[in-house]
Amino acid sequence: MVLKKTVRTVNSQTKSYFVNKLQGYDDLIQDKEKKLQEIDNYIKNKEKGIKEDKQESTNATYAFDTNIINLLNDAKYQNQNIFELNRRIDESFVVNYEELIKDFLTLCNDSKDYEFCINLRKKFTSDVIYKLKSMLLIEQEDYIKSILTNKEYKVYETFKLVNNEHNIENFIDYLDQLVDLNNPKVIILVGNKNENYDYLNNNIETIVSDKIYRGIKIIYRNKVYDFSLSERNI
Repeated sequence: MVLKKTVRTVNSQTKSYFVNKLQGYDDLIQDKEKKLQEIDNYIKNKEKGIKEDKQESTNATYAFDTNIINLLNDAKYQNQNIFELNRRIDESFVVNYEELIKDFLTLCNDSKDYEFCINLRKKFTSDVIYKLKSMLLIEQEDYIKSILTNKEYKVYETFKLVNNEHNIENFIDYLDQLVDLNNPKVIILVGNKNENYDYLNNNIETIVSDKIYRGIKIIYRNKVYDFSLSERNI
């Protein structure tokens, strides 16, 4: 009987202990939920305030690019008088680029060489190259001479003078290089996306470059002609 009473007492105390603990956990969970609800309400109020601010901005009666303000605020100028510098550049760096490009094009009026190189290269089709590879060297010489004009054959003779290995693969590479070197394409690099000079000539391609502050660069036959202000010289 004493043992049974002791067991009942222990069971009762144990249940009471766990009930108290569970009550403590319930209180803790409620506090957590309350805190989370407060945070959620705070976020919703913030989002509501942001939407109201955006609505007020949308209803403004004037338009202004705020990115300009951000740019001016974020920039760290070594020269505080940047607007005066820009004004001086506008006054001093005045070039008629259209006329400049037209004058440049007059010096590039040699498209006949390009056409000559293209036509010469076209004669060496895959079938012709295969046929030449199956021939002896002396046979190749005779066959090449038979399919070329006198002017074209002089190109082949020049190739033999400047190359030690007179095989057909090297000659085709040589012709491809001649085509590239005589390409009449003129690339105009500009700093302003609103500038375009493609209308001046079919061989012109205008490309916007973020490295150019003012002016243009002309790329012609792997050479660069610089008429610009850029990061390195501004």
